[in-house]
Amino acid sequence: MIVFKNYLKVAKSFLPIIIVYTLIFVGIATISSTSGAQNTDAFEASESRIAFINHDQESSFINSFQKYIKENAEYVNIQDSDEELRDALFFRKVDYIMIIPKGFTDDFLNNKDVKIETMEVPDSYNSMYSKTLMNKYLNTAKLYLKADITDDKLTQYVSRDLNIHTDVDFHNVVVDNNIAKATTFYNFANYTLLAIIIVVVSMVMISFNEEKIRRRNLVSSISYQSFNRQLLLGNIITSIGVWSLYVIASFALYGETMLTNAGLLLILNSFVLVIFILVFSFFLTTVTHNRELVSGISTVVGLGTSFIAGAFVPQEFLAPFVLNIAKLTPSYWFIDGNNKIASLAGYSWTDLQPIIMNMAIILGFAVLFYILIQLVSRLKLKKS
Repeated sequence: MIVFKNYLKVAKSFLPIIIVYTLIFVGIATISSTSGAQNTDAFEASESRIAFINHDQESSFINSFQKYIKENAEYVNIQDSDEELRDALFFRKVDYIMIIPKGFTDDFLNNKDVKIETMEVPDSYNSMYSKTLMNKYLNTAKLYLKADITDDKLTQYVSRDLNIHTDVDFHNVVVDNNIAKATTFYNFANYTLLAIIIVVVSMVMISFNEEKIRRRNLVSSISYQSFNRQLLLGNIITSIGVWSLYVIASFALYGETMLTNAGLLLILNSFVLVIFILVFSFFLTTVTHNRELVSGISTVVGLGTSFIAGAFVPQEFLAPFVLNIAKLTPSYWFIDGNNKIASLAGYSWTDLQPIIMNMAIILGFAVLFYILIQLVSRLKLKKS
């Protein structure tokens, strides 16, 4: 096992780089998962702050509308002046201001095209919710107006309908928020696993393929098959060692969460990615023995795929055409698999099938590059 022992000696020289990368990653991932991880499937209702300014005459319709707003939002009283209204929005005292124009009630009840003037906090979810409240009331009232009923009946029917509520259960909810944090951790690991394993495995392989060393090995008593088997064993041990550091870090950060079904699936998914990275590293050393080129490729592949696949920015925030490009990389399927694991409601075959399919696609990429390794090796043998 002399080749294997020498492999480990060369790989050991990269230990400081591995440790530095890991410590930096754990720090960044911890901050990101603490501040950014959240349950995207859970829903929590919050009341918007709404101001209601009436320039119209008092009427049962306006009073009913105002009562509806008070019951479904945090009603805020502010002075009816342009400066006060703008200050209230600027200092976030209110999210949405409804200004009922003069003659609105008569025009609305006569089916004329009238609008409520509004002022809102830009790009605010509470503003959107407030607008939904307003439209919900007015659209319901318009439906009853078509039936030609009296004003009193109108407000009575609208209030009755809008007081009907339905309980909604969200089943795809991540109960343990640590799973969401662990998912962010493993999504970030896409970059460092790619960068570290590609560099370490490729550089060690290049060292053993240097002309002088290769010739010395050819005249040694070790057979070519044994030599390759020991190199392969070294690559596998090194890759698993790097992967183990991140698994241990996830256990240190999230504890017993990693022993749950979801946590174990995250670990398994990352191991499948490591298999691809190992094969891809072999492919690089088959194509080139240029250290600078390999180092550049590892950076481009690691950073590039991480950016477009959703390691740094969640996939739901990326443009569709970016995600379509990302689907051509195993990183997309790895991160998409992590996100699916985080939102699992059960562990039946139906629930697990999409995740297993993602893992199969990653392994498909590994098989593809293995085939390419064989083709490139044969071409090189023919030339030599």
